[in-house]
Amino acid sequence: MSVPARLHVITAANAPAAIILRRGPAGEVATIGWNRENDSFEMGQWLKGRIYEYRCDLSPDGRHFVYFAGKGGTHYWTGVSRSPWLFADYLLPQDSTWGGGGKFTPDGALWGLGSGPEKAQDMNLPEFTSKADAMPGSTNGFHGGNTYATAMTFRGWSHVSGDRCDAILTKNIDKDWTLELGFALSAKNRAIISSRYALLDSKTSARIECPDWEWADLWKNDLQYAAKGALWSCRLNKDGSQRDVTVIRDFNDMRFEAIKAPFDPTPDFEAKT
Repeated sequence: MSVPARLHVITAANAPAAIILRRGPAGEVATIGWNRENDSFEMGQWLKGRIYEYRCDLSPDGRHFVYFAGKGGTHYWTGVSRSPWLFADYLLPQDSTWGGGGKFTPDGALWGLGSGPEKAQDMNLPEFTSKADAMPGSTNGFHGGNTYATAMTFRGWSHVSGDRCDAILTKNIDKDWTLELGFALSAKNRAIISSRYALLDSKTSARIECPDWEWADLWKNDLQYAAKGALWSCRLNKDGSQRDVTVIRDFNDMRFEAIKAPFDPTPDFEAKT
């Protein structure tokens, strides 16, 4: 039996746009644009390498994507691109996984992970560079200290406890249920660090674990989540069971394809892929 694709979704704070990181098999990842308003999708590009999902972000308007990627050895880089493409308008080469990537502030400025705004300054991004106190001090690690949790609060989540890998965030689904986001270390068939989700009964504090969910969030009156290589939508009954379950899109059948961004001037693109 084949292993399902692994999905991670990054939403825009002020727009219906999102970008999906579709990983699988190991060493291959694709970017896909998602309009949550009408569930339309735009194929981005494949990369033979690794994109570090917790060090990525989508600008509040959904137009720009900052990411940290690598192919091993000393070949790593931070890029700022036009979502959902990976071809970088701004590129900062790096020789290790120490630091890298970034987060957007609510006004669309960029906070570089690892050394604060200096990373954005290194990339010559005057229109993006954030103020020195725009985000919590960022360190190396899967989400740069508490910058990941802070970025999630821009999207309506509450940071209720813990920090770094022990952070717990919540978002109210309705008067009966709350969605909880935490992080797991070395979970089976997951990355070293991965998101974990649970549903909390707002009245009794009972919880329903959702071990298959790799991403979850709300869209209007629907609960959306990624599991088993697909995006799903549902609503909850009072007992926490799901109703109106719909597969938004299944991404399991995708295969690597060398795709050139329409604005990439590189003449020998396929040879370098």
